[in-house]
Amino acid sequence: MELAKLKERVKAFGGVLTRAQLGKVASGSRFVLFIGDEGVILVHLKDNVVLSRQFVPDGSEQNLQELRQSLSVDDKAPVLVVIDNLDQTFVQQTLPPVSQFSVSKLIRRRLERDFGVSDIKGYLLLGREETGRRDWNFMMVSIERSAQIALWLDFVADLPNRFQGVYLVSVEAELIIKKLKQAMGTSGEGGSEWMFFVSHNKVGGFRQVILHNGRIIFTRMAQPIGESTPEVIAGNIEQEMLSTIEYMRRLSFDAANGLDVYIIASGAIRAAIDSSKFGARTTHILTPYEVAQYLNIEGATQPTDQFGDVVLAAAIGASRLHVLKLSTPQTQQIDLFYQIFVYQRMAAAVIGLGLFAYAGSIAYDMYAAYTDKRVLDQKKVAEQHKLQSLQQRIASGHIDVEATNDLVDIYQALQRQILSPLPFIAKVETVIKPPIVVKKVDWSLDQNTPPTMSLPKMTVVLSLEFPGITSVDAFRVVSRKILSDVKKTFDGYDVSFTKLPPGYAESDKLEMTFNDTTTLPAAHPNVLLEADLTIAGKVITTTPAKE
Repeated sequence: MELAKLKERVKAFGGVLTRAQLGKVASGSRFVLFIGDEGVILVHLKDNVVLSRQFVPDGSEQNLQELRQSLSVDDKAPVLVVIDNLDQTFVQQTLPPVSQFSVSKLIRRRLERDFGVSDIKGYLLLGREETGRRDWNFMMVSIERSAQIALWLDFVADLPNRFQGVYLVSVEAELIIKKLKQAMGTSGEGGSEWMFFVSHNKVGGFRQVILHNGRIIFTRMAQPIGESTPEVIAGNIEQEMLSTIEYMRRLSFDAANGLDVYIIASGAIRAAIDSSKFGARTTHILTPYEVAQYLNIEGATQPTDQFGDVVLAAAIGASRLHVLKLSTPQTQQIDLFYQIFVYQRMAAAVIGLGLFAYAGSIAYDMYAAYTDKRVLDQKKVAEQHKLQSLQQRIASGHIDVEATNDLVDIYQALQRQILSPLPFIAKVETVIKPPIVVKKVDWSLDQNTPPTMSLPKMTVVLSLEFPGITSVDAFRVVSRKILSDVKKTFDGYDVSFTKLPPGYAESDKLEMTFNDTTTLPAAHPNVLLEADLTIAGKVITTTPAKE
């Protein structure tokens, strides 16, 4: 297609695809142009329903005009070209075990080398060998761009409808047979490795497709010879199939691996075919109408229809999946433009959705702020009511608020200056532990506190009992242990013996003096150990921690 014509097609959509136009395309409405050596059939589909079908024997201007008129019914519906002619080339090749990312590039190079520039070509990747080097197996497919094919491709390219691609009946037969087997409930029937598909078509002839493990490995087209009576046509089908089966033996066909046969022909031809000649495990001969019923395609055929062209075209056109899509340089340009349009609409939709979400977020934040403001306003009103009630109570009770505040401040200051022996006692408790018993605790404040100290000194006297100690030696061991523990606990004081208890020496007391060697503002408190181990000391304490 010329660039000017391509631009005209873009203008037909206004530069972009609108939502309504996208909806038409997505609705399932489409045209299938089925091209054969003996004419063309145009099928108009919407989902799985055939709306119309039209046959023209050649590409004369009158016939082209009739087709244009039929296509004008829906100029937004895409057009699929399905070809079923003699000039098809299938070449199976192998490639060394290169990486999966490199195999496609190598196959495309092989296609450009082995086929002409104007040929319509593609390939099927059949998989890898399971043993040995694990070479890649692929099938190269090519259609010669003859004058007849070029006429129909140019015709479709000039239409305002989108040119969706070129497909082959022989290749798409893989999916058709798979769907047909599922619909008939014969998917697991026989377990045959080989499948033989035959369709009697009006614009072609006898299309034969050989599948091995579900993949195409061979196809050929045969023309009917002689009279057109059912018996003669049945004889032609049998002869062509037997010739193909003989050729299959060169492709490693072994009847022991099983062969299933599917034939699409009229009811009269079915009655004349002798299926026992094929040596197949199963043979299914179906009329075009029965195939349409199995594939759930409405309006494709009538019970008396003889040919499979329309049902095959409808099956390929209604399918969302395809085995191989072929394209020409012109159709690749068209696909690129349409993809740009679709991506543009998708991007606009995403941006619009993002803006909508952003607007929704702002609206939600505004609503949340409004809700928070209402809650705060309600709290403000409640607090104002409490304040007014308190003011009324103060006014009615003649309370001096300022004097009350001063009183509270004084109370809090006095609380901070309260002295307690509890911190000192808690520290002594870490030294004096059971079985030693604290019998008595006396404490008093020293009124002669030096001016350098902010708080007065406190004198604490503890009276202790040592149950079970009956000898001076035992008392000496225990008292020394307590003395050692006191030194560790009251770190920073110099602790030493000055007098001994009765029975231990001449004195009646054991006086333990420890002086503050730290920078604490404390006078030299004394601790006296009497006969019953009374400890007296002057300490400085702080206010107990509040709970």
